[in-house]
Amino acid sequence: MSTDCDVVVVGAGHNALIAACYLAQAGLEVEVLERDTVIGGAVSTVERFPGYRVDRGSSLHVMVRHTPIVEELELGECGLRYLDADPWAYAPAPDPDDPGLTFATDLDRTCDSIAAACGAADAAAYRALIDEFTPACRRILDVLAGPPSPGRIARKVATLGRARGGGETSRWFLQPADHLLDATFASERLKAALAWLASQSGPPPHEPGTVGHLSWIGLMHLRAPGRPVGGSGELSRALGERLQR
Repeated sequence: MSTDCDVVVVGAGHNALIAACYLAQAGLEVEVLERDTVIGGAVSTVERFPGYRVDRGSSLHVMVRHTPIVEELELGECGLRYLDADPWAYAPAPDPDDPGLTFATDLDRTCDSIAAACGAADAAAYRALIDEFTPACRRILDVLAGPPSPGRIARKVATLGRARGGGETSRWFLQPADHLLDATFASERLKAALAWLASQSGPPPHEPGTVGHLSWIGLMHLRAPGRPVGGSGELSRALGERLQR
């Protein structure tokens, strides 16, 4: 380890690696410390069994594909390559003779699948929910893409609630995801599938504030999630390579 550097980053998760790469790109001397033998944290791929590599956490990458990070850091030059995961989710039916639920980037295709499996009313409700989620997701991504000053964040977030009213929007997003699902859909199959998707961000859907985790489904109807060739850890590996160049 160098004892002469401008920035020390403790932990080599993917977010830390991205920050370190941008700092290095700006001309700073950066040192990243990680106690594990593999970088990336939950965004890593390890050999669990001889000859078999398994993702530790995430397998599909959503938010990074809605940012310029991959292009700005030229991670393609470090070997990172994404395949579109489309459809991005599938929930089989309990009865093999019934249709499964297919979630695709194309909203019409997804709603057709929901209508066939769960009924037209739930398909219409899903479309309406995505219509609410999508502008909110875009606004939040806009917040995350800029300098994190308190004033800028406050101004951007304040516009989220104009359609519903600020207080109503706050209450809507701060409620548990399963409350929203119960109020929106009739089909337990559809609610279970969406609750599972919302849970991929961490907390269970009965926890307050998990509507925010559910809302990211809207992004997957704008652009397909990406599956890195070679496993989820390829993003972290590419970031590590970029940092060392």
